[in-house]
Amino acid sequence: MQPIKAHHHPELVGLGLVAIGVFLASVLWFGLSGGPAASAATGAIGWAAYLAPLVFCPVGVLVVAKSELVEVRPFRLGLSLALPGLLLAFGSSHGGGVGRLLEAIVALGIGSTGSMILGIVIALAGLLLLSGASLGAIVRRSGHAVRSASVRVRRELHELDVSDPFDDLDPSEETPKRRRRKEAAPIVDGEHDFPDIVSEVVAGVAEETMPARLAPPFNDEATVENLVGDDTQQALFTTESTSPDSDYQLPDRKLLRRSKAGGGPSPEADKRTADALVRCLASFGVDATIVGQVSGPRVTRYELQLAEGTKVGKVANLKDDLSYALATTEIRILAPIPGKQAVGVEVPNLSPKLVTLGDIYDDLPATASPLSVWLGKDISGASVWTDLARMPHLLIAGTTGSGKSGCINAILTSILLRASPDEAKLILIDPKRIELNYYESIPHLLTPVVSSPKEASAVLLNVVTEMERRYERLSVVRARNLPEANRSFRKRGEPELPYLLVVIDELADLMMVSPQDVEDAIIRLAQKSRAVGIHLVLATQRPSVDVITGMIKANVPSRIAFAVSSQTDSRVILDQNGAESLLGQGDMLFKPLGTSRLQRVQGAFVSEDEVALIVEQTRVQREQKVDATFLEAPQVFVEEHDGDDGEYDPDEDALLDRAIEVVIAAQTASVSLLQRRLRVGYTRAGRLIDMLERRGIISAYEGSKPRTVLIGEADLERRVRVEADEVSDL
Repeated sequence: MQPIKAHHHPELVGLGLVAIGVFLASVLWFGLSGGPAASAATGAIGWAAYLAPLVFCPVGVLVVAKSELVEVRPFRLGLSLALPGLLLAFGSSHGGGVGRLLEAIVALGIGSTGSMILGIVIALAGLLLLSGASLGAIVRRSGHAVRSASVRVRRELHELDVSDPFDDLDPSEETPKRRRRKEAAPIVDGEHDFPDIVSEVVAGVAEETMPARLAPPFNDEATVENLVGDDTQQALFTTESTSPDSDYQLPDRKLLRRSKAGGGPSPEADKRTADALVRCLASFGVDATIVGQVSGPRVTRYELQLAEGTKVGKVANLKDDLSYALATTEIRILAPIPGKQAVGVEVPNLSPKLVTLGDIYDDLPATASPLSVWLGKDISGASVWTDLARMPHLLIAGTTGSGKSGCINAILTSILLRASPDEAKLILIDPKRIELNYYESIPHLLTPVVSSPKEASAVLLNVVTEMERRYERLSVVRARNLPEANRSFRKRGEPELPYLLVVIDELADLMMVSPQDVEDAIIRLAQKSRAVGIHLVLATQRPSVDVITGMIKANVPSRIAFAVSSQTDSRVILDQNGAESLLGQGDMLFKPLGTSRLQRVQGAFVSEDEVALIVEQTRVQREQKVDATFLEAPQVFVEEHDGDDGEYDPDEDALLDRAIEVVIAAQTASVSLLQRRLRVGYTRAGRLIDMLERRGIISAYEGSKPRTVLIGEADLERRVRVEADEVSDL
């Protein structure tokens, strides 16, 4: 005979409980014959026998259905507590013989009232063990149900309350004003603005299909204070909270994974490294002591205080010797640490720790815009975030495999988790065709993911046109920036303008195909687009001066540098050394707007599976609406001083002869030259340059080299005579 398997034991117990419950119900409830067993049950446990089927049958079914999940010890303990507790609570009157016996024993110490209370507590404890429920979860669920019901009641009363009790009062009185102001406050999304409250409730209400929305009354004064800050802060918050996309739910942040515990440096390893560092410096005649230490995910910074008369540059010159003594790959020396009377030596950890976006993603201040993103952890382990709307443009550069694409994924994922399609629009340009294709179905896209460099050039020129159109709308409402304009648009009942983020994954490919158009469009956007909510993220793996030109660097102040191969590349990106000593795999130097201090950050990693899940949550909620006209070459428009040129001819212009005279006299040709001399706009000057090239007057475009004028004044006079003869013959 085969022994009974261990996982069958709970099933047998469950069947036995169901059988006992059915037997007691048929005998006590329906009056069927139960023999001496029924009489013994009622005599032993009294009225509790009539409640026993309500306990035995459900518990037995639960045990059978989830036999593999049942733990035997808590089950036995719960059963052994629930039954005696019920009998003790019923006492001598309805607990039968067992109840009388238990009450007689317990009442000797705490009396009949105490025995009843003790029995109820023991019975509840047993039921909790039997069901596996948590008392805290039950309390949280009850509180959530009460809050949800109160919110629904308030909404229904607000909808039904057609008459305002203050209608008969004088509008100049103060009380009605306060009333209207409070009613105008938007209903705040609880999951977005009160995540700490919602996260505690989610575990208990996972079965509900519609997430509850929490209203401001949890803290009326604090909420109103956040909403009514200064002008810029108010707009950034209210734009996010009062989005017309009320049916859109932000993706669940729980889709982000957290890294495993462990990793990072150990105290013993840090002590050995510090001692080796001091000994190495002493061997080269540098007397230093360790005065501080900061450990991060990838590197540890040792802060050294030098003896009197020791130059800090002497430590910086020992970089290679310190790397040899510490047996490490790359170290970075800060001589001195900005703001401290110490020299910093950053040494890679022997056991680096992975930083994921789930480790750092958290709530941001109410004044943060929808374009606020999380980057990673700094050298002290603190989470680092930035607001792209205030940067206002970002340049990312680094060699292949240094973490550039991972940084872009973290930026885009942060925006998807924070902003709805009505709050932020994206234009993604991916010449490599493989980096940004995960996002091709999100509803935030204004255009399909652009992979053709020629289409990318057209898109950038069309974004310039969109910028000018936004400026026209802002001038109508006399607004200086996008938040102010959106407040005016809401008052006028007009559609609001979303933020627009343009992400270029590989700038070098675009600069190879159409450098002039791309650079000119980027410069114009970088100079003017901040006020109208258009921002750029430029990324490249070739940080050379022909890709990151001087004009681009001058107008894109915020930089992120990943590992590069030389100090020259580091200076191109950051205007200083340092990136050549980075470790790769997300190790970056962050230089935000308004400071020359570099912040070392370990970039956050987000996996392809996480991106796919978040993209899917956004895709199913909203149909994608792209504007294919952005991919078309922009139409030529007549600018100021262009004259009456409604029917445009690409080979004729009233200023062509004057343009020829200007370039021949100057013996050079450029768009800016014609703009200054002829007082025309950029578009018309560019057309004139193209006409001069087609007529053979100037040379073709040759990258950074200036165009050559191919004819002289004598050739011009001969050309004029030939054209005059042709006209006379006609």
